[in-house]
Amino acid sequence: MQDHAARPGSPRSPSLRRRELVAAGLGALVAAACRSTRPARPRDLFPLADEHVFLDAAGGTPLSRFTEAGLRRYEAYWRLGPGGGRGEAVTEALSETRAAFARLVGARPGEIAFVPCTKAGEQIVLDGLPALRSGGNVVTNDMHFAGSLHNLVGLRRAGMDVRIVRAVDWDVPLEAMAAAIDERTALVAVTLVSNVNGRVEPLPELAEIAHAQGAHVYADIIQAAGIVPLDLRALGVDFAACSGYKWLFGPHGAGFFWVREELQGTALPDHLFPGHAVHNYEPWVAAPDPDAGEFVYRPPQDAQRYQPGHVSYLGYSALRESLRFIESLGVENLLRHSVRLNRRLVEGLDPERYELLSPHADRSPIVSFRTRVAIDLGESVRAKRVAVAGGGAGFRVSPAIYNDESDIDRLLEALNG
Repeated sequence: MQDHAARPGSPRSPSLRRRELVAAGLGALVAAACRSTRPARPRDLFPLADEHVFLDAAGGTPLSRFTEAGLRRYEAYWRLGPGGGRGEAVTEALSETRAAFARLVGARPGEIAFVPCTKAGEQIVLDGLPALRSGGNVVTNDMHFAGSLHNLVGLRRAGMDVRIVRAVDWDVPLEAMAAAIDERTALVAVTLVSNVNGRVEPLPELAEIAHAQGAHVYADIIQAAGIVPLDLRALGVDFAACSGYKWLFGPHGAGFFWVREELQGTALPDHLFPGHAVHNYEPWVAAPDPDAGEFVYRPPQDAQRYQPGHVSYLGYSALRESLRFIESLGVENLLRHSVRLNRRLVEGLDPERYELLSPHADRSPIVSFRTRVAIDLGESVRAKRVAVAGGGAGFRVSPAIYNDESDIDRLLEALNG
């Protein structure tokens, strides 16, 4: 890791010293707030909850006090250098973040790589699978993340065989996916929980069909990690990725890529070959090792072989705290809370005015609706200081642990008024 230590002997002004003390004091206060309020009112850990009714966790969660504490901890290291245990704390945070995410998704730490975003993980698979380079096809559906579909349509225009199965009534029949998969399919790429309407992909059944044809399976889990209980091996997928800024309560720029251990370096070859080559010839070394070749090369032997090099240390320091928070409350409890609030919303809306578009509202944190009446939805929700996704002909609601019944009731007032 790169050290961001201050230069030895550099002068410090009194004002800089005061800022450091203030920052240290704020970090302590944030940490104390997390410890004191976490069991009772998680809502108090999200300052935005006092200002707005924010019902769009599927679009990204607001900054929490515990995430801020992680940011401050790395900031202190960056400002003051690795002394005083700060360097060890950052190194420990990275290791703990990897291990905590592995526990969250039913994986091993050695199966987790740090990547900047969800699509970066998917792209490693698209670039790396040998069968795709030799003409194999990709099968997906139109409930896959729109950013991924944009990429896949571009690859199709560039000559790749990409098959996009269309949904029927906002769901994708498994039989339609099976019909699109054949012996030339190299990859099936899908989203586990749809950002469109919360639909849950039947991954175990789909993976069985894909594997029977010799294909691998990639899952976008950004709308599942941190809110839906996961066991990636039990789901049957081979690769998965997510960013940290949605249900993981982290910042942009820090994500995770999972590769099944037995596929690393074989079915999915190494990526970017991260590490540092050591010159093994004069004048670089006085006594070259005659058995080592020109360069001493030691590639990573786990999922870190897919990392780009330096990663968002700031982001993963923050995610360490958010993963602790998730683990302390339990993913099952977080999902139960969101589903309960969604049920209150569904029951409170007139189906003649708002059509539910979510086939799995009973087990998904996301619900979507299509409006059947003339309403200025944007103006209605803004007047109540409510934030949801969409507007006009439809909208999406995704409550999180910082929401409660009063938030849903305020949205209902806006929609039914």
